Amino acid sequence: MNTPLWEARADLLVVGTGVAGLTAALRARELGLRVLVVTKAAGEDGNTRWAQGGVAVVLPGEHDEGDTVDAHVRDTLVAGAGLCDAVAVEAIIAGGPAAVARLRERGAV
Repeated sequence: MNTPLWEARADLLVVGTGVAGLTAALRARELGLRVLVVTKAAGEDGNTRWAQGGVAVVLPGEHDEGDTVDAHVRDTLVAGAGLCDAVAVEAIIAGGPAAVARLRERGAV
């Protein structure tokens, strides 16, 4: 079996083509970095497509009554059954609205 061999140079290597990896790659390019994105399968095979119900985020003016960042954090920590880092959960959920806004600015729907 011949293993393909290639060489590339980049400032940042992103592993994965899900929404997190591609968002990181886009932001790095905006900051002027040379980015290389790799995946073990086809580019469209990222795990984001398996997300049930899309992206869970509390968007100002677009959420149901009672939906808050604090409630989302609590729900995530309960569902995580002690396996989640609370500080990371809080940071990710609090940053959700800004992340969705950036994706929408790039044409995501």
